[in-house]
Amino acid sequence: MAMIETQAGAVDATRTPTRSDKATRRRVASRLGLVVALALVVYYAIIFVLPFGVSIWLSLQNWDFIVDPKYVGLRNYQRMFSDSYFWQALRVTVTFSAVEIAAALLLGLVLAFLLSRLRGARQRTFMALFYLPVITPSIVAVLLWRWLYIRDGGAFNNLLTALGIPPQPFLLSSEQALYCIVVMVVWTFVGGVIVLFLAGINDIPEHLLEASMLDGAGLFRQFWHIILPLLRPIIVYQVVVSVIGTFQLFEQFMFLAGPGFSTRTLALYTYQLGFQSMDLGYGAAVSFFIFLALLVATTVQLRRQRATFEY
Repeated sequence: MAMIETQAGAVDATRTPTRSDKATRRRVASRLGLVVALALVVYYAIIFVLPFGVSIWLSLQNWDFIVDPKYVGLRNYQRMFSDSYFWQALRVTVTFSAVEIAAALLLGLVLAFLLSRLRGARQRTFMALFYLPVITPSIVAVLLWRWLYIRDGGAFNNLLTALGIPPQPFLLSSEQALYCIVVMVVWTFVGGVIVLFLAGINDIPEHLLEASMLDGAGLFRQFWHIILPLLRPIIVYQVVVSVIGTFQLFEQFMFLAGPGFSTRTLALYTYQLGFQSMDLGYGAAVSFFIFLALLVATTVQLRRQRATFEY
């Protein structure tokens, strides 16, 4: 009898699955998928949707953490558009974003093209050197560059003195401070730009470059007429990501601040309103404006620069 049961069990274990078995597995998998999806929805609602809704509600209130919130409607937004400090912070933010993105894209394109001419260990070595600042903690990079920019005894001014050039004020100058931060941010993030562009260049079919060489095209013509047009989707992506990133930078402007308001961006202004002036309603209104500005800028860029191409 035991042998019969054992044989029967062996037969059951090796039998072909029926439709009911497959349906049961699908139902079990569907329940597991629903649980995972529900967990993700709850996580997203708690981490993103709830704070976003609270910030919109807060932008319609007048609250200083002491008295109870008082509903003021759109008064904070009206105040924002008549606030000279807001417009100054917006001008600084747009100026920084435009200069930093242009410099990073140009430098990243050139360096990626030059690295594409290398092969093997030399290319990997240079890529590691360029990418090292990207993985360096941002506060470490900020403190390093603050030391480099010191007027008396700083590394940059010591180098300029050795070259016979008068020392520069750098962060102590309202005209130079913003561009000093631009240099620091480009140095920090250009490695990521190079990686993207180098991957795009390596993905270009070799027969296109070989055909252009047979037609007598030099490196510059190859770059301008073949590589650059085919990199357009990557350029569009990098511009969109860079606009979002530059508007959200904070610690660079917090710890490398220039004189007065010369380096105060919208992100820093929002922090000062909410956590220094304790004007939470107005700070939330400014932060919501940043969100809308980024949403509009991203949408416009994707629609105007949408790239369709084929080899």
